[in-house]
Amino acid sequence: MNDLNDLARRYAAVWNEPDPAVRRESIARLFAPDAAHYTPSMEAHGHAELEERIATSYDKWVAPGTYVFRAVENANGHHGAVRFNWEMVRTASGEVDSVGFDFLTLGEDGRIRTDHQFIES
Repeated sequence: MNDLNDLARRYAAVWNEPDPAVRRESIARLFAPDAAHYTPSMEAHGHAELEERIATSYDKWVAPGTYVFRAVENANGHHGAVRFNWEMVRTASGEVDSVGFDFLTLGEDGRIRTDHQFIES
């Protein structure tokens, strides 16, 4: 596998991306076409639903200028699976308001096949 912390950074970056066209391209590079994203309360399947899911999160948390997402440099993995934490950080103060955990499975091409997202705090 490539540098897993780099994957985590690219993953967090897509949630901060303001340009819908760039976001769409990033999703295509990160996620397999039939990828699935799961949270305790929702799921998204395929690029179109992922775009909608990520855009909704961006509009709610990042676009107003209140928060930014960042990966924690703790990614590790084996046998095509990766886990890492991320933080939702207040842009004004740098204070961490929320911590999440993602568990990914990757396809042979290195793109995300499944993404299980958990909110830890």
